[in-house]
Amino acid sequence: MSSLEAKMLLLAVCVGSCTLVIGRSPASRVSSRLEELASSKNLIDAVMYGEETVEKSKRMESSIANSRVKMVKGSVSYAQLIDGYPTPNAQKQDYVAKTILQATSYFVNRFCKPQGISSYECGMFLAGRELPPGKLLGKCRNIVGFKSFDDEYRRLLPASYSDGLYEFRKSVTGSDLSHPRSISSMFHDSLSRSRQDIEHSVALVQWTQFLEHDLSKTTVQSMHDGTDIECCTSDHKTVSPRYRHPSCKPLSVSEDDTYYKDYLVTCLNYVRSALSVGSSCKFGPANQLNQASNLLDLSQLYGNHESETKPLRTNRGGKLKSQSFESTEYLMENIDGKLCATNSSQNSICYSSGDSRVNVNPYITLLHTLFLRSHNRIAKRLSLVNPHWDDDRLFQMARSVNIKIYQNIIRDWAKAVLGDSIKLETGMKPHKGESRVSNEFATAAIRFYNTMLPGEITNLVPTGRYSTFQLKDLFYKPKDLRKKEYFSHLLSSVLQQNAMSLDTSYVDDVAQLLFKTKNIGTDVLALDIQRGRDHGLSGYTSYFQLCTGRSINNWTDLSSVINAVDLETLKKAYASVHDIDLIVGAIAEKPVNQDATVGPTLSCIIKDQIAQSLDATERTNQHHKLLNILLADYSAARFLCETAQLDQVQRNIFRLPSAVDNPTVRCSQFPPLDLSALREKL
Repeated sequence: MSSLEAKMLLLAVCVGSCTLVIGRSPASRVSSRLEELASSKNLIDAVMYGEETVEKSKRMESSIANSRVKMVKGSVSYAQLIDGYPTPNAQKQDYVAKTILQATSYFVNRFCKPQGISSYECGMFLAGRELPPGKLLGKCRNIVGFKSFDDEYRRLLPASYSDGLYEFRKSVTGSDLSHPRSISSMFHDSLSRSRQDIEHSVALVQWTQFLEHDLSKTTVQSMHDGTDIECCTSDHKTVSPRYRHPSCKPLSVSEDDTYYKDYLVTCLNYVRSALSVGSSCKFGPANQLNQASNLLDLSQLYGNHESETKPLRTNRGGKLKSQSFESTEYLMENIDGKLCATNSSQNSICYSSGDSRVNVNPYITLLHTLFLRSHNRIAKRLSLVNPHWDDDRLFQMARSVNIKIYQNIIRDWAKAVLGDSIKLETGMKPHKGESRVSNEFATAAIRFYNTMLPGEITNLVPTGRYSTFQLKDLFYKPKDLRKKEYFSHLLSSVLQQNAMSLDTSYVDDVAQLLFKTKNIGTDVLALDIQRGRDHGLSGYTSYFQLCTGRSINNWTDLSSVINAVDLETLKKAYASVHDIDLIVGAIAEKPVNQDATVGPTLSCIIKDQIAQSLDATERTNQHHKLLNILLADYSAARFLCETAQLDQVQRNIFRLPSAVDNPTVRCSQFPPLDLSALREKL
């Protein structure tokens, strides 16, 4: 070090020291001022304002509920509602959380802003402040006390709202971000190529969505009395301000939209996600509620709470309820049909399971059916090994074995998505041991499968009268799985049909016909973009830097990460590279390595969550060491052989069969599941 450099360093240290001596730093002064502002009186005033505001909203909601703007069963909006079906407890918690948010907003605007303190700084400060004693705190503590798990999403980065609390993120230029539908249509119009993945089967898509349903269930807001919220008119026009609910943030559709203009559609429904109070009752920015836990515990089949599991059980022999047809088990029917977007004139059957999304598409319904069969098969074998066990012991052990089989398959799935060399021992260090699912995983990262969904469910070896089904006709409109030809058709599609490539191109069935009624559906990418903004996710470049350690300063910096065609479209869609939405940038990335499906940002976020969830699940299962040994070689191929009545299957179901590196094997080669190690000595 030169003498000049030494003097400059000494000066810098001196200046820093002098600053501390002479006066407090600006940050310290802001902190002190916030402490002064957060008096008991001011906090109580904020809570009173929040309670009054929410109470007034009830009168407004009564007016909306009595208008012609209503949710109609069988509509696009109704299917969206099933996708995020709120429980009564979730609805109650959302209302308390919204009251706290209103109180926080009042404090920020009444006390912080006049003092020149930013909304962000004020919101972060308030996030550490508990509600003052009173009715609201009592309601909040009552909700927290009855939770079986922490249902608030965690964040990899702080919430990014334009007001620091709840308003959608804006462009770094200060203007509004581009409309989600316009961004989506730019990619759809410029690329509309929908290339097939030459390596992966539809099983990869199917299992990704099934996994999503285990770890993530974002639910929508509703009115105070549980009435569902509709944000567009029945002919897909914008609702009059008088009847537009504050929770509405519908997708705006341009009058010259390449697809929707032919149907005069200018509005697509989007209701903001329900909020959580978290594990403590504090002020602060909004955070969303997750009705699923962070455990890889087959909650899709069993439900997330005992109250959801109990109605699914037979209470005999440890089994789940099923309907038998030609000596084969199938899911029970959903008698009232609430879990489907069909009417009595349509030839369909509505199924019931541990998750309201069981009927979203036939691939998901199929997996629910197979895991139901697996559970009951295991319970029957356990009853032979331990005939003295009662129903509950049989059920709980069958459940544990079934979950361990599922976890084995998820590990294989992770290799197909993240690469063969991936290690799932740890997540991101700052989040190690977290008991919550990350907002970024649920709202963006795991959603990549939608780009890989095919528009047709094809049987490559057609039998009988079945050859192809259109996916757009089957969202929450299930067909009868008891028909053997249809069941076989689905299995053939899962194992032998190509998935679509992971890129910014989506098939029409999800790009504009998702949850279709007649010729009008919604747009899955536009919904994902809107939900990301609703949830306060930061821009893509922030997550890229978090995951890779590399900063993106301009468009050129992305040239090695994103292909040239997508990069040009991104430049047209966003005013700045820092405006890119996480979901859009992430699906545009090139794969992280040759044997991976996803790019570096998706890989990082997905790996973090799967590692956290596997660790958390093993810590809650007292039998995990024994089951690890017992089921060490249990694969997805073996699972399908035991539950789907197959004669043969490729070794790795996530890849297309190949005589060279993924041969088909006969199911008779797999040994029957031996549970004798679980025999209890009397």
